[in-house]
Amino acid sequence: MKICGMWIFTVLFVGSLQVSADEQLLFDFSEADNIRNAEAKGSSISLVTNNVGAAVRVDTGSVNKWPGITLYLRGGVDASAYKTATAQITNPGDVPLTVYWRIDSEGRAVEGNKNQRSASKSITLAAGETKRMRYPLFPHIDYPGVNPDEFFGMQGKPFSNRHALYLEHLRSFTFYLIQDGVSRSFEIGKIQLENKRPDENRGVKKAVIPKKIFPMIDEFGQFKHADWPGKTHSLKQLKQARIEEDLFLNKAGRPASWNRFGGWKDGPRLEATGWFRTEKYEGKWYFVDPDGNLFFSLGIDGVGFSSGTILDDREHWFECVPSDTPKNAEFWFGYKPGLKRSHWYNRDVRAFRFHKFNARRKYGENYEEEFAETACRRLPAWGINTLGNWSSPDVYLKGKLPYVAYLRPQSKRVEASQGHWGKFCDVFDEDFVMKLKKQLSRYPIAETINDPLCIGYFVDNELSFGDTVSLAVASLCSPADQKSKQVFIADLKKKYGDIHALNSVWKSEHASWDDLLDYTEAPDLEAARADLEAFYTKFVRTYFKTVHDVLEEFAPNHLYLGCRHGSHAAINDVVMQANIEYADVVSFNIYARYLSDKASRLTLAGNKPILIGEFHFGALDRGMFDGGLVPVADQMERADAFSQYVLDCVKHPNVIGCHWFQYVNSPTTGRVWDFENYQIGFTDVCDTPYSELIEASRAVGEQLYRK
Repeated sequence: MKICGMWIFTVLFVGSLQVSADEQLLFDFSEADNIRNAEAKGSSISLVTNNVGAAVRVDTGSVNKWPGITLYLRGGVDASAYKTATAQITNPGDVPLTVYWRIDSEGRAVEGNKNQRSASKSITLAAGETKRMRYPLFPHIDYPGVNPDEFFGMQGKPFSNRHALYLEHLRSFTFYLIQDGVSRSFEIGKIQLENKRPDENRGVKKAVIPKKIFPMIDEFGQFKHADWPGKTHSLKQLKQARIEEDLFLNKAGRPASWNRFGGWKDGPRLEATGWFRTEKYEGKWYFVDPDGNLFFSLGIDGVGFSSGTILDDREHWFECVPSDTPKNAEFWFGYKPGLKRSHWYNRDVRAFRFHKFNARRKYGENYEEEFAETACRRLPAWGINTLGNWSSPDVYLKGKLPYVAYLRPQSKRVEASQGHWGKFCDVFDEDFVMKLKKQLSRYPIAETINDPLCIGYFVDNELSFGDTVSLAVASLCSPADQKSKQVFIADLKKKYGDIHALNSVWKSEHASWDDLLDYTEAPDLEAARADLEAFYTKFVRTYFKTVHDVLEEFAPNHLYLGCRHGSHAAINDVVMQANIEYADVVSFNIYARYLSDKASRLTLAGNKPILIGEFHFGALDRGMFDGGLVPVADQMERADAFSQYVLDCVKHPNVIGCHWFQYVNSPTTGRVWDFENYQIGFTDVCDTPYSELIEASRAVGEQLYRK
């Protein structure tokens, strides 16, 4: 049976069939008689049988922005007894595919208005691959009288988990793709609830709201209206924690299997060059440390002080903030938020660094040196052998641990380009090369060039390369003085000679080449596609080659570690081929509960070593308001997820390291530039390590080199 249409009511509902004590089957798509009440959006659907059994196939069109299917749970389903929903997803196509799953839920009506909550996650599948998609279910707790909008400047809000659902009434499941202009297909197999909760954790809960919410942040930057294991209650406790940790660090030491760099002391000995390099040994890629030992890089990003949080218009949130006197001036700073959705957009505001201030209270007047020394003692004792990206030079230049360094040339941008973190650099402008060289010749990067502890350099982070014409179109839409635009038009002149020849191909009406230079509208994309794609390829290859050549000139002994491709960004073949050709390592930031959820992304690197630049897990059981990009239930699951992720990386034939993001939690009330307030640190705002995660990382550190 096959049904097509933009909006069609047709579905596959099997009801709630019990399959075991710990599972509840919702859909199995085994019988056509079960088809009722569904919505297909910009797609057609049909029942099929694939390699894992009965499924519904969704064939998308090439027009609708989010083509897919919504499966309605007639009458709603109570999922409060379960921690996880799962679905079998198949990609029957010949290219990788990312499928999104949104769950919609409905709470009790308040004053006639329905309370509805939704949450989404995604999975990427290789061509022909089937995966079991796992969806963590977080229960929403009602907080009467609390308006989440009151808590501005923070992504996660107190009394409101953005990942939570009304589990007592799941209303629908929507599976969809993000339109890329090509018809695609995917198949959905058995969907069920799994992993039962203890009886005491089920059912609707109402929170106890303090009569007076503000102030809600205590003198240490912690949430005031809750308690939890490890919370700091006094200055005496803060200082005592340092004494107790010193005793632990004096006894702990580094894993016995490590050499002085954290490499495999008793493992195979390869050529020792005095520098870090990569080599494929017995079918698996590795770093090789300066002594010639195999080295898996297990790192933590951002080892240093946390960002500050904005106080303007929120002063009443905070119980006690030191005044901005000369003694405390180093903990205060000015900022002008650039996010248009910000409450403070384009305003000059003041921000305070609770984490850094707590460090002075904990370590004394020489706190910066003591903090850095403690970090260098901690990481090996925690089973961590690498200082990851964005770590402070005050830490990585102490000569204690291997590290990676970061370059981001603040050069001229392509004005019409767009990206998640900003506009793309103009790689044809001499300013690009100049800024790269300037960074390499100045502190702190200049200090890394002759340092054997420096593994190599990441250059840029999560760049928005777009599709195979995007940077070419952006160049044409930029002003006449844009260098990339001038280079593109020079290429077109060389190819066509006469502007009228170009007009006939592009279906344009430019009077002259100068007219095209001044023109800032996009061309007919299909008519100009061949030329746009050619220049896009030139642009991307110039980017990677320029970085490679400058690093080869200034730091020939160190590795080019790539550009840290974002976890969800589309990466086309042009980008990957240039990355593979010019970088020593392909780097990805991969946020997923299981590495296998993003396995197809790793295949994009071909036979190249891979370094994972970011991953993390967060939970809400320790006074924070957001579990980050991959939330889990609690600290124990956080520790388990860390262990599984790292050991899966160790086993992968191409992965040579993975770095956790980040050393310390985001500020409770949001960091200044994008208001993240994630519980994703190895330590909290009071510099207190999370014991469950530390125990897990110590155990993993001992297993990095086991056969």
